[in-house]
Amino acid sequence: MSYRVNGHEITVDFPVNSISVNKSSIAFTDSRGKNRETFSKRTEALKFMKWLLTSNK
Repeated sequence: MSYRVNGHEITVDFPVNSISVNKSSIAFTDSRGKNRETFSKRTEALKFMKWLLTSNK
């Protein structure tokens, strides 16, 4: 699945095994391995984390 934010597309291969949040960065491990995304605003990072959690079912 993919997530779009500000014209940038983030591809995630579910299932997600772990998620780590640090200010405006989200690190996660999916079936492809470790990934890290940095957002310009903390609110965008939190929305992405919420999407990861709800889509990971």
